[in-house]
Amino acid sequence: MATDVKRPTGRDEILDALLDAAERLFAAAGPGDVSLRAIANDAGVNYGLVHRHFGTKDALFDRLLQRYADRWTARLEVLDYQAAFDELLGPGPETGPYLRLLAWTLLSDRQDGHARAHIEHATLDQLPALRGAAEPDGADPDGAAIATAAALAFAFGWRFFNPFIRDALHLDLDDDELQATMRQHLHRLTSP
Repeated sequence: MATDVKRPTGRDEILDALLDAAERLFAAAGPGDVSLRAIANDAGVNYGLVHRHFGTKDALFDRLLQRYADRWTARLEVLDYQAAFDELLGPGPETGPYLRLLAWTLLSDRQDGHARAHIEHATLDQLPALRGAAEPDGADPDGAAIATAAALAFAFGWRFFNPFIRDALHLDLDDDELQATMRQHLHRLTSP
């Protein structure tokens, strides 16, 4: 017995379905290896609707990055500096696909503008101000930016290379225990 799958209808449902499908597929394979037809199929919509709403894969990619930026900006309104880094360290479902996409884009040899699109939609520049708000006498802007860069390097490095680092250093700790320990080290970096 076949089950009926509800296809998205209406502009907003179709846009969300296409962006959700692009997020899943881009995070798994990178945008260079995903076709618009595959995105349409995964979203359960007609291929022509991708062109109607986005035109090109680059435009869809740009819109997906804008959605990530909008979500992160909304999260930063309710998070303090350390909590923002806790989310970046993971394993939160909200940041995982974006960070995989960021890593793929920045580490690929392609010269297709996707790395530029990440920079255009970057919201990380909001983090140093959060650090400054946590300091009693305000923050030195350059010092806050450098401290944020160090914490980002730590969080992204752990997030991207965690399995390799664990294996290379023979870290046989329980997942939760190791994540908590890494979080403590990150907190040392993010404490004003």
